[in-house]
Amino acid sequence: MTVITRISTGLLTSCVFLSSCAYMQTHKNIEEYFTPRTGYHINQELELYQAGDHYYLAVDKQTLRVKYPAIHDSIFLKDDNEPEFISLQPDAPKVYMSVSKGTALVLQKNDGYADLSVLSEEMKSTDEAWLDTLPAGARRCTIQAEIAGQPTTWLSTASGNDSPIYASALSTLDQVIIDWPGTVLYNVAIPVMAPFVFFYEFLNEE
Repeated sequence: MTVITRISTGLLTSCVFLSSCAYMQTHKNIEEYFTPRTGYHINQELELYQAGDHYYLAVDKQTLRVKYPAIHDSIFLKDDNEPEFISLQPDAPKVYMSVSKGTALVLQKNDGYADLSVLSEEMKSTDEAWLDTLPAGARRCTIQAEIAGQPTTWLSTASGNDSPIYASALSTLDQVIIDWPGTVLYNVAIPVMAPFVFFYEFLNEE
């Protein structure tokens, strides 16, 4: 058994007995730095098109880098655990995805209402392919509905983890040297930090 293996086993064993769900994950950012991904972005400036009986929404196709918070803590940092998507291209091209006729009709009503998260879920759930160009004869529709929600970015389902071997090696080294020891220390420090966090949140409730 190598020294690194012994250290890793000891650190992992220590983590098992810790009560918090907190852990460090800087190794993920090292790997993600070398792994650009394809994603899509939708915001309030919607573009709806009709071609025959089919409707299409335009979204930005982006090259993204995923950035994870250094510490994932479901107790003290419960509002800051989601990864951030950083666009690597200033001028993202438009691509098009079909949406249901019902959704399209709602978007065109002056008393209609749509939420960006719901629209993105509809596009993510379809099995149809993204179109780089609109079908011939497509015309732009006027959107009159109220558009609610925050701009939404999501990764392509085909955006796999194809990081180079050296990136995986650096990531593993960082995980052993930084993340596992840091996870143990952070969890050990939680009983000391807890009272300060409690009083800070209590005093800032208003």
